Amino acid sequence: MAATIELAPDYYLTNFRALVDFVVSRYKQLLSPAEINFYREFYELDADSQRLYVRLLSRKGIPSSLGALFREGKLSYREIDDLGKAIDSLCSAGFLKRNPPLADRELIALFTKAELLSAGPAGLRKSLKRGELEEALLAASFEWRERLIADEALLAVQRAECFQTFQLCFFGNLNQSLTEYVLKDLGLYQYEPYPLDSHQLPFQSREQIEQYLLYYSCLEQAEGVLSSDTGGIHKLTGQLPAGIPGDLTLARRVDRLRLKLARQLERLDQLEAAERLYQGCGQPPARERRARIVAKRGNFDQALSLCREILESPLNEAERCFAESFGYRTAKRMGCAQTWKNPQPYQPPQEMFTLPQASVRVEILAAAEAAKQEEGVCHYVENSLFNGVLGLYIWDILFASVPGAFYNPFQIAPSDFRSPNFYSSRQSLFESRLSELCQSSLKLRVMQTYRGKQGIANPLVAWEALPQELLELALDRIPAEHWHVLFQRLLSDINHHRNGLPDLILFPKKGSYELLEVKGPGDRLQQNQQRWLTFFAAHNIPHRVIHVEWLQP
Repeated sequence: MAATIELAPDYYLTNFRALVDFVVSRYKQLLSPAEINFYREFYELDADSQRLYVRLLSRKGIPSSLGALFREGKLSYREIDDLGKAIDSLCSAGFLKRNPPLADRELIALFTKAELLSAGPAGLRKSLKRGELEEALLAASFEWRERLIADEALLAVQRAECFQTFQLCFFGNLNQSLTEYVLKDLGLYQYEPYPLDSHQLPFQSREQIEQYLLYYSCLEQAEGVLSSDTGGIHKLTGQLPAGIPGDLTLARRVDRLRLKLARQLERLDQLEAAERLYQGCGQPPARERRARIVAKRGNFDQALSLCREILESPLNEAERCFAESFGYRTAKRMGCAQTWKNPQPYQPPQEMFTLPQASVRVEILAAAEAAKQEEGVCHYVENSLFNGVLGLYIWDILFASVPGAFYNPFQIAPSDFRSPNFYSSRQSLFESRLSELCQSSLKLRVMQTYRGKQGIANPLVAWEALPQELLELALDRIPAEHWHVLFQRLLSDINHHRNGLPDLILFPKKGSYELLEVKGPGDRLQQNQQRWLTFFAAHNIPHRVIHVEWLQP
């Protein structure tokens, strides 16, 4: 049993300092004067003031136009010796603002329903819902505002926008937080050591940082805009970042937001506006949505043209499959089905298992039955086996020094891992590694990595699902040519292809292996599973679909 790790009471301050120090050491020339002053003046604060500021900066607070809001009387931290002194110090240094001028709604949000009832005029019913109570107070001339803050100082966190830049430069996004450090401190994650050379860092200009900050501002606005009218969506699309030449990460993120906005325009029946927005997107399913829109508007020729365009250069397999099936259906509607190949779905080998119902997963029951029938062993692996072996085989390439891949020392994967250019950025390395693949070299490299990297985080390796017995059996039984084509397919689109793999791998007593996809009563094959089965058939990889029905008592 692992020993419990005790964190220091102000572990968060240590982590905060490490984060801002890291950013200044690598990006100082890209930081604004305000951000440099933020860093310098923070270090001029006494330790208690630093602790309080980081505490408040890390908490959500009540959002307002003047900064996240807190009630002084509600603050209590055991590790801060003199809270009042720390607050005064932060206010003097411009890190907090005491009793800022708030809008009535912002003020109300800081107090409980009971406190609002107590401060309001007599006669307010306790049965009022929160929203009704707020509206009643806003309409009242009674001085409830003065009552609420008579004995209560309010605090607004200042300069949080400066820390946002540090957060962005460190994590590459504004979604992660100092919790990443805590996970490392607690031993929940061990990270692979990889180079963080200055010339390989993702941010190379101030303009790039500004564009990312603009993107996250637009992303935050999108939450409200998507539930509003079309005017808000059109306004937001005009604010989206133009992008930075060569920065594919930013382009992907902006495209994802653009796709989300266009999809909402579709739902609002603003088809022409949605199509224009899709035209500006460089990733799937933009072309698919355009084809559907123009077909819905009766322009079947253009829909077929878009399907042909996709088939000439599909961006992923799902897009290609869509173009084949939608193109055929559209051609059929036009009366020219003979000009379009009818995509017949592959029918995999299937078998029915009739089993007694039990409390364990249906896959476990099917594995036991398959092992019994073949006098062999059967493991429940789903996506863990082939992904795991690939992760072990390409470990050094996955963590290779590629420009823009790593922002900080606490990444489980390179930043482009789920992107279409993950493979192309390392193509020569992958091609070289696959060219040397044979049964003996594969097993040697995989097992050396398995023993040497045990427990270190890797996006493809689920350590708990890869017992050594399973790993060695798979490496011995599965031919090298099968590993080769499996790896090629996974690497060609790792974001999509690492899912949908069969549930079980069966090792019969007589040797070889077989992949089994299990479907319980009422369950059907997913599209990504169907694509994997089609791939297995094309490459003579043994496979079967097992349908389970329950034995009737």
